[in-house]
Amino acid sequence: MNRRDVLALAVGAAIGTGASHVEAAPARVALVLGGGGCRGHGHIGVIRALENSGLKPDLVVGTSAGSLVGALYAAGMTADQIERYGQQLTSNLLRNWIFPKLGLFGGDAIRRFVVDRVGPLRIESMPTRFAAVATDLRSGELAIFDRGDLGLAVQASSSIPGLIEPVRVGERLYVDGNLAGPVPVRAARRLGAKHVVAVDVSFPPEQADLDDPYDALYQAFSILTRRLALEELATADVAIAPQLPKHNDMGRVTLKTLVEAGERSALAALPKLRKLFAAPAR
Repeated sequence: MNRRDVLALAVGAAIGTGASHVEAAPARVALVLGGGGCRGHGHIGVIRALENSGLKPDLVVGTSAGSLVGALYAAGMTADQIERYGQQLTSNLLRNWIFPKLGLFGGDAIRRFVVDRVGPLRIESMPTRFAAVATDLRSGELAIFDRGDLGLAVQASSSIPGLIEPVRVGERLYVDGNLAGPVPVRAARRLGAKHVVAVDVSFPPEQADLDDPYDALYQAFSILTRRLALEELATADVAIAPQLPKHNDMGRVTLKTLVEAGERSALAALPKLRKLFAAPAR
């Protein structure tokens, strides 16, 4: 998805601090994966470094692109498998026009992408404990999906306001978790995480092209989410921010460089990661 795909972003949406009811069962180490569009391929490299080092989190919490990668990982996939599937994920996935509803595109294809690869899993039955973070479109509150339909939870977490149709659950509408928890460390803590490894792949506003109104609109969204991301990262035990190269395509070479950048950043943090995974729960 490129920057012009976010023309319809509701950058004025309220950003709340509340959360849905969750069970705060203890988790020794949580891996938190933030949002960032196709920059989320950096998460795959982090997971690969953890795998190769024999480090396995007890809980995975993801927002937007992080919820998609995290869902596949928590369902039992390896980094290699996730990378292969990630190469199949293109903007064509969104070409289900539904205008003039609350989004230009339907988001059901996101749910199907998950279901086609891991089956109709319920979150509470996954091999690794998992939660996806979304935003209540009316209240702006952070919502944590830690049970129920896995595909639907990832769809809600990834539904960019105005671009992808919100997910309706009961009387509530849910959209992209980036608005309330771009790097959901708080959500992981509420779920009982004692130690948190947070991965930030959000777009740095200073790298933005500022040539037209579309650039300005995307920049406004980037500034809002970046500030929230930095606030949450400051509360993580280990924060990883891959140096992802600027890019304008989703070709195989580009995606590979994003994955490799994520792996390098995790390997650089390996001494801290080993110490954290070996630490007893506080």
